[in-house]
Amino acid sequence: MPSRTASPFLVSVAAAVALSLPAGAAAGPGGTLDVTSDYVVRGVSQTQGSGALQADLHWDFPRGFTIGAFASQVEFVPENESSELDAYLQWSGALDADFDLAASATHYSYPGDPRPVGYDYDEFSASILWRGQLRLGASWIPSLNLYSYADGLATDRQVYIFEALWHRDLRPWLSFDAGVGFFDPPGLEYASYSYGNAGLGLKYGHWRVNLDYIWVQDSGHRQYSLGPSGGPWVATLAFSF
Repeated sequence: MPSRTASPFLVSVAAAVALSLPAGAAAGPGGTLDVTSDYVVRGVSQTQGSGALQADLHWDFPRGFTIGAFASQVEFVPENESSELDAYLQWSGALDADFDLAASATHYSYPGDPRPVGYDYDEFSASILWRGQLRLGASWIPSLNLYSYADGLATDRQVYIFEALWHRDLRPWLSFDAGVGFFDPPGLEYASYSYGNAGLGLKYGHWRVNLDYIWVQDSGHRQYSLGPSGGPWVATLAFSF
C-alpha cells in the first residue's frame, strides 16, 4: 500500500492501492515502510509540515480482494504527536482490456488524539481506471466531525470527495503523476475546497522515491480542514515487501 504522500491529492489511500492490484492476484502478504517529509492528505498536512514514519501491512486474496492496515505518525496539535491507524478492505477487477474497477471501505482511527472531540470516521470509495493511466474516483464519508475556529463544531457531516489522477511511465524506473480533487461537505459554508499535485517517482528493486508538488486552496476555502497547507514540496522514500 503506497504512502498517502506518494499521491497526496489523495485519493483515499484504499482506492489507490486497489487500483494497483491485478484481478486474480495470488494470495500472500505484502507491505511498505515509508519515511516522508510531510504527511499530506487531500492537500492538508497531518503533521504540521513535519516528517513522519509510516507502515502498511496487507494480505492479497485471489479475485482481487485485499485486507490490510496502515499506520502513521500525525500531529494535529502543534508539539503534540499522536498516531493514525487505518483498517481497509478493497477489491479490484478488470471490465475489459481497457477498463478496471475498484472499490474500498476504510476505517480511520486516531489513538491518543489530544483533541477533545473524536474524529474517527469511515470512508467508502469507488473508481475506474483506463489503460492504467487515467483514474476517476469518488468517495463518501457518511459521518465526520469538522471544526472551525470561526464557527465551532459541525458534527456528523456527510462528505463527498471527487478526484482524477493521470499516471504515465516515462521509463521502466521513472513515472509521472498529476491529480486534482474536490472535498465537499454539503451545506457547510467555507468547507469545500480544491487541491492537486504533480510529481515524479523513481523505483529501483523494492525501493521507491517520490517527489511531489502540492497545491491546495487557501484557508478561507477550507476553514473546517484544520492544519497548514501541505508541502509545497514533499519527498517520500518507501521500501516494499
